Formats: sequence, structure tokens, C-alpha cells
Amino acid sequence: HNQIYWGNSITLYGFTYSAPTIIKELGYETWQAQLLTVPVYVLGAISTVFFSWLSDKYHTRWPFIVGPYTVCICCFIALLSIPHPHYPGLTYAFLFGIPAGVYPPLITILTWVGNNLAPTWKRAIGMALLISVGNLGGAIGCNVYLSQQAPHYWLGFGLCLGILTAAVACTFLLRMAYSNENKRRDAMSEADIKAQYTEAELLNMGDKSPLYRYVV
Repeated sequence: HNQIYWGNSITLYGFTYSAPTIIKELGYETWQAQLLTVPVYVLGAISTVFFSWLSDKYHTRWPFIVGPYTVCICCFIALLSIPHPHYPGLTYAFLFGIPAGVYPPLITILTWVGNNLAPTWKRAIGMALLISVGNLGGAIGCNVYLSQQAPHYWLGFGLCLGILTAAVACTFLLRMAYSNENKRRDAMSEADIKAQYTEAELLNMGDKSPLYRYVV
């Protein structure tokens, strides 16, 4: 989970701190660049609500991490491919896909961790560790968009592309692990489980209980 969250954290912090500068280098004044970040972030907010709603509607998490991250990955590939400073309009257009692709998984990852940790004390500790350790990625994200690399930002765009690709791979691996464990538990009969454990024991086992099913 931390690797997936780091993909979010590094990209999110890096883009948030650098977006006005990137837009300013397209030929705008400072105040115009700040203003032009607004629609970019508005789309990110709309995307977050939309994908969170879909995730709850279909009772699954992984597609709504992989999907938005894939959008973000495609935008970073495009930003690395554009011959800057040519095509400023195209550069600006691809900036929209970054918050739209990186904001929604932030909510989905936190929810996924909360769904799959039990009992409540374990969930509280797990989510706190995810947020605290994951946000360390911000220290990296804020320092990878080097001014001397403007307007190409090979390190910034490239690192975000790599970390998001790794996050997608980790999401698939985690999905497989959860699915396999659910299948293993499905093979056990409820009667046999209750004959082996008391209700109190099953409750204390939390997400390790044979009756517990992970959200995928």
C-alpha cells in the first residue's frame, strides 16, 4: 500500500508546487499562470468525486486506482515527448490529466486500507502509518522539478512516470494477493470454521479470520 500511496504523494506534491511555474514558462505572466491552475485543479476535484462514487457503486477499489493512474501515466509520457517550448497549448492540455489522474486514487487507497484492516485498532494504526510514511514522498516530489531542466523537467516528469508505473504494478499484485486469499477462504465451510473457533476468537482475529473477506 505504501508504494501505491508514494506514487500518489510524490506526483501530487511535485505537481502542486511546480504547476504554476510550468504554466508560466508557456508564455504567461505570473498572475495568469496562477489563474490558469484553477481549471486544472477543478477537474481534479470533479474527477475525485466521480471515481470515488464509482468505486462505492461497484464495491471495488483496484480499477479506480489503476484507471486514473493510467491516465496520469499517459499525460507524463506526452509531456516528456512534446518538444518544449513548442505547442504550449498542448502542454497545458496534458497538465489537466495529472490531478485528474492522481487525486482520485488518494481517496481510494485510504479507503482500501481501511476496508481491509480489522479490528478497529489495527485499522487506525494502519491508516495512520500509511498517511505518515506515504506523505514522506512529498519531500521527494517537491525537489525533483529542477529549474535548470525547465521547460523539459526530465527528472520531474520521468520520476513521476516511473513511480506511477510501479504503483500500478503494485496495485495488480495486491489485487491478486487479496483475490487468492479470498478464494482460499471461500474453500472453507462456515460450519467447519465455527466448529474450530469461538465467536470471540473469530472477532479477535480481525481480518485474519477465515470468515473475513478482503475488498478487492
